[in-house]
Amino acid sequence: MSGDTMIFLLIRVIHVVLAGLWLGAAFFVVMFLMPVVSQPGPAGGQILSGVLRRGMTAFMASIGGTTVLTGFYLFWRFTGGFDPVVSASRGGMAFSIGALTGVIALILGGSVVGRSAKKIAELSGKATGLPDGADRAAMMSEMTALKARMTTFGRIVVVLLIISMATMALGHYIG
Repeated sequence: MSGDTMIFLLIRVIHVVLAGLWLGAAFFVVMFLMPVVSQPGPAGGQILSGVLRRGMTAFMASIGGTTVLTGFYLFWRFTGGFDPVVSASRGGMAFSIGALTGVIALILGGSVVGRSAKKIAELSGKATGLPDGADRAAMMSEMTALKARMTTFGRIVVVLLIISMATMALGHYIG
């Protein structure tokens, strides 16, 4: 087996494993973490703060970004340098749909879900020290809206990642 083939196979394994981790982590956040974080009061924000301190945002960004970059290389290799004829084949279109949904998931995950999580954690820290009153109520209201936004876009990200993984899994087999 040539060195180029070994590198290709290594990158493919990395791509598939990271894609699975990314989907699994996003699913965990949407199905298990967000219902806990969305509970009334600052406690949910404190839990989210703890998860963020442990590097959840960097973890999600790094596995998502690396998955997209390795996928870009794999698509380039599959199409022989982005040959339009190969790209327009059914397999090429399947991989293109998977790539597009993966890139959109990465953008939404970072720009909406990640930023909302950081803002919730920041507000939670501020709200903890405030006595009951108008300022605290305003922060709690903003946190509730951010939690709903994070949950909604998190679900969209999960659906996009499922579409991406399904089309990628079928790309070589649909001719």
